[in-house]
Amino acid sequence: MKLLFCLLVLCSIGVKAQTDLKFDKLLIDCEDKWVAVKAEDSIHYYFGFIYLDNSAGLTFNLEGTFRIDSLSRYIARKNKNMKLRLAPNKVVVAEIPASRLAELKVLAKPDWLSRFRTDDQNADRLFRWGSTYNRWGDAKKALKFLKQARSKDRNYPGLDREFFWAYNGQKQEVLANLYLGEALADVSEGRQTNCELYKSLVFKQTNSNQLKQAEEMYYYAIKECIDETAKADMAFNIAFQYYKLMNKEKLKQWENEVTRWIVPNESYSEKVKKMSTALN
Repeated sequence: MKLLFCLLVLCSIGVKAQTDLKFDKLLIDCEDKWVAVKAEDSIHYYFGFIYLDNSAGLTFNLEGTFRIDSLSRYIARKNKNMKLRLAPNKVVVAEIPASRLAELKVLAKPDWLSRFRTDDQNADRLFRWGSTYNRWGDAKKALKFLKQARSKDRNYPGLDREFFWAYNGQKQEVLANLYLGEALADVSEGRQTNCELYKSLVFKQTNSNQLKQAEEMYYYAIKECIDETAKADMAFNIAFQYYKLMNKEKLKQWENEVTRWIVPNESYSEKVKKMSTALN
């Protein structure tokens, strides 16, 4: 009976330890927070601090690992700090309770943080947040920060482009097209270059049967854009329209454009070759 009681106590402690961490947050929502990430062995956790680097974007500063012992204590093992730039993903993490930070031997606000970012709500930082939320697919939050950035500096470089992506993400076409025009003016006047912007415009033009304009934009874009996958994407969209029009000569021309670019996989070239074969 005594043994059974001890086992029940240990089990209840184990349950408490598990519920101490709630894995219910996305990385993008954890700025200035200590978070835990489940390790492969399901016993340990990686832990670190998430912050927005003023230049490099959302960053995870990995501090080490920890486990939770039978008394529900955090037993940490700190490693050499490693900075990881965070690309958009759906990884779910747990915010580490403030009451646990002493067990991990870390401060709520790390000493090194001031070297990589400021707390100033200036146009640069607000723009960085807006563009980061755009990349992570949260247009509503992106607009909140972009509007604040615009109130600080209406001519901040790239602001029109980010407004276009945010309004486009919310399917507000009238406003998106307005900012697309402004962003393209920035591109043509040399104030910015953006491969995604070119891709979006070529896609809109091809789907509106503005093929002449799409071709002109493509040849302009390939001089400015260094992303070969983006170039292949633009060429493929034009080729696809000529395939639908059953124009063999033009399809062949744009098949050559598609295949001239080096991309990680052969999906574009394979698809356009299948279109040529079908047309022939």
